[in-house]
Amino acid sequence: MKAMEPRLTRAVVEWTGWGRTPLPAKDDARVIATFGHAAGPALATAARRFEADFVASPAEFRTRHPELGQDAVAALAWCCEYEAG
Repeated sequence: MKAMEPRLTRAVVEWTGWGRTPLPAKDDARVIATFGHAAGPALATAARRFEADFVASPAEFRTRHPELGQDAVAALAWCCEYEAG
């Protein structure tokens, strides 16, 4: 089992805008501003990959990605709910 990775969780939350913007606002630049040019681009790419994999229920996604904290799962669910309209 993978250990939870707080930086990944924070990157997903920052990338989606969860808790900061009224609507999902996926933004690589926000992740790069938070984590710097060394780590930011890779973390933004990881956030996009997690979003692409978030096709099942939050519980199933959480089982597949234990490295993400609950805030990241909630942020991705928020994006999916908004896009489903």
